[in-house]
Amino acid sequence: PPMTGISASAAKERAALFAELAATRNDVEARAVEEKLWTFWRGFADETSQHLLDVSKEAQLSFDYGHALIALEELVKHQPRFAEGWNQLAYVLFLAGSYDASLAAIDRTLALEPMHYAALAGRGIILIQQGKEAEAQAPLKRALAINPWLKERNLIVKDPGRKT
Repeated sequence: PPMTGISASAAKERAALFAELAATRNDVEARAVEEKLWTFWRGFADETSQHLLDVSKEAQLSFDYGHALIALEELVKHQPRFAEGWNQLAYVLFLAGSYDASLAAIDRTLALEPMHYAALAGRGIILIQQGKEAEAQAPLKRALAINPWLKERNLIVKDPGRKT
């Protein structure tokens, strides 16, 4: 599925990055392509959004999730179509233990960037934390289909009745 509201050239770059990720043969190659994807996703931040991301990252380094959340909430109000802003908000809400709010921010992330494997993995992790292991499998498997070297791939439960 396409990322909403991006130019044709950005859509082409995005497709090439996901094709490159799908073709990786090991963790090392995958991490290199993941870095390119993170750079691509962060590249949609305007100057104000980038400043707010930086403020949030700085606050996170000192475990000051309150200030990190203030910056990220301001960011998504300022640039509501910036998928990575929503993803970062979801991440900090998760760190702060606000799982339901994090899931809502993940929904916004995925509405803007359906291939955001980290947001999908985050949804799976939160559902596991909430005791919903079975429900967690679908987003984790979807994330693994996008990124075959997903760090969270060990959280996927193999179907006991199937030969793999």
